[in-house]
Amino acid sequence: ERLEALDRLETMRRRSAAVSLDLVGSVNRSGDAALGGVAAKVIADVIRVSPREARHRLRDAGQLQPRTTLTGDVLPPDLPATAKAWETGLLDIEHLRTIQSFLRDLPEDIHPDTVSKAEAFLAEKAAELRPDQLAKVADRLAITLNPDGRFSDDYRAAQRGFQ
Repeated sequence: ERLEALDRLETMRRRSAAVSLDLVGSVNRSGDAALGGVAAKVIADVIRVSPREARHRLRDAGQLQPRTTLTGDVLPPDLPATAKAWETGLLDIEHLRTIQSFLRDLPEDIHPDTVSKAEAFLAEKAAELRPDQLAKVADRLAITLNPDGRFSDDYRAAQRGFQ
């Protein structure tokens, strides 16, 4: 009974984090003149987190919330499957960071359909696994999608800061 209660409490905590991220995104999208284009600093000051943490939350909100084009069309989130699992309280911030890291490290030449299938697969697995276990699955998937790794001269130069 205590473990079931703990599981329910954790789900509520994760849903609360999702609502908080929705609010962060709405503050950023509001275009309020009082913010003056410094939403991360204002958010950091109001909720008393570091500006770095506020920037992370703004980035997360940008990836997990629907986007709007200049013409007003609504587009799905950058990470649609992850966003769905995030809002239902299935994912922790560590799950999200693992998925983000996996996608960031993929080379640009992988087909977008393959990337979206991989994101959906990892979001599904994240609902079943701990973050450390998900990281192992993500590593295996990265090797499967890109067995040669990212070892081009351009990649190495970018990692060293030379271009």
